Amino acid sequence: MNYMVKRGEDRFGPYTLTDLQKYFQEGRVLPGDFAQSEGMTEWVPVSQILGNIPLPALAPAAGASTVPAQELVPLPPNLHWAVLLVLLVIARILQSMLAVLFTWVWALILANWARKLSGNNKSMVLVAMYPAGFVAGVMAIGFGTSSHEAGFSALGAVFIIAGAIAYILGIFKIRDAMEEYYNSRENIALTLSGVMTFFFSIVYLQYHVNRIARWKQTGILS
Repeated sequence: MNYMVKRGEDRFGPYTLTDLQKYFQEGRVLPGDFAQSEGMTEWVPVSQILGNIPLPALAPAAGASTVPAQELVPLPPNLHWAVLLVLLVIARILQSMLAVLFTWVWALILANWARKLSGNNKSMVLVAMYPAGFVAGVMAIGFGTSSHEAGFSALGAVFIIAGAIAYILGIFKIRDAMEEYYNSRENIALTLSGVMTFFFSIVYLQYHVNRIARWKQTGILS
């Protein structure tokens, strides 16, 4: 039988009874937390489920070393993936700069989240290179057109292409951070398709953010 654990608005698990006992004794699950099994209709205190299992020690013995429990990383805003898809379509068909800016901002939000998941900022740097390369490229092309300097126009195209490549690499860094985190610290055996990541980028990643958010609420990864 598996159990979900609730602490405030956050939910974790599912855990087996053995895992629940282990985490309780290690202090990673607290007496004030609540738990619920698949067959229970209400949340009950963890201590009620575990019965007479000793409480974790409040202080370690002299000379003993302890490893602090790792903090869980909260999810980014749970915007529905379909909204991002609509904005991307608008950006492609109508060439709406507002829609383009929003998708850039959202990519940076996901990259910042990945930075917290992985502990490094590679995804942030790579994703940010796309808008930077686009702006620099447009300026170079504009200058080349006005001054009739073909070299500047070619340089502008290089800036835009290089920014787009960096962006794709950044999206895959976000994917890697998600898989690493959700197969270790919060193990839900998350697997993300490389092909879907390449073709649908932030829409595909946000779809899985929505899935993880539902899992945290229901304990079911649909």
